[in-house]
Amino acid sequence: MTDHTGGCHCGNITVTFTTDKDPAEISPRACQCSFCRKHATRALSDNAGHIHLNVKDGAALGRYRFGLKVGDYVFCKNCGVYVSAYMEDGDTAWANVMGNVMDDRDAWGPDQPIEYGGEDEAGKRERRRHSWTPASMIVENG
Repeated sequence: MTDHTGGCHCGNITVTFTTDKDPAEISPRACQCSFCRKHATRALSDNAGHIHLNVKDGAALGRYRFGLKVGDYVFCKNCGVYVSAYMEDGDTAWANVMGNVMDDRDAWGPDQPIEYGGEDEAGKRERRRHSWTPASMIVENG
């Protein structure tokens, strides 16, 4: 397993994405919804890996929900960078991380445009459980 690190611009939110896959084997997903297109998302995940988010200042942690409100779109209120989509699911959580926040952002495979607009809540949750990465988040000072 290899750790890939990154985070928001100001350093308030850091991320470690652990995977045994070569970055060139993971094609970032470029969701075509209006939110993701505005942020030029390149979502990375590996169901066999782990994503760990660490937030230094919880007051500067932004969480946005829209559509089916199945998960949080995690961003930094200080610098405005969208870092991850995060879904709590009982005692576990699942996430992806935006390829553009990674220190090795150019190492990942080619972007793959994808459309999720036809999913209902159950379908969205099920897809995320199978294609997103098990995740954890620590929020300090907040």
